[in-house]
Amino acid sequence: MTVEKAKVRVKCDASGCNNLCDYVIVNKKFVFDGSVYLCEDCMKSLYNEIGKFTIPKNVKPLYKKGGKNE
Repeated sequence: MTVEKAKVRVKCDASGCNNLCDYVIVNKKFVFDGSVYLCEDCMKSLYNEIGKFTIPKNVKPLYKKGGKNE
């Protein structure tokens, strides 16, 4: 599954939203087109809702403090 900038100007797929899409969520596993078109506002809303269920892991630092690299 990937998120890309929209290359076409179509209506947002979110119910009740009349904005034009800015992003496309593409999933190659879907049977047909497999694309979900979302505007900037709906994408931010979706991001906030997903954040309530999953918490991203911290990025491991490139160099450890107190090691040989300091």
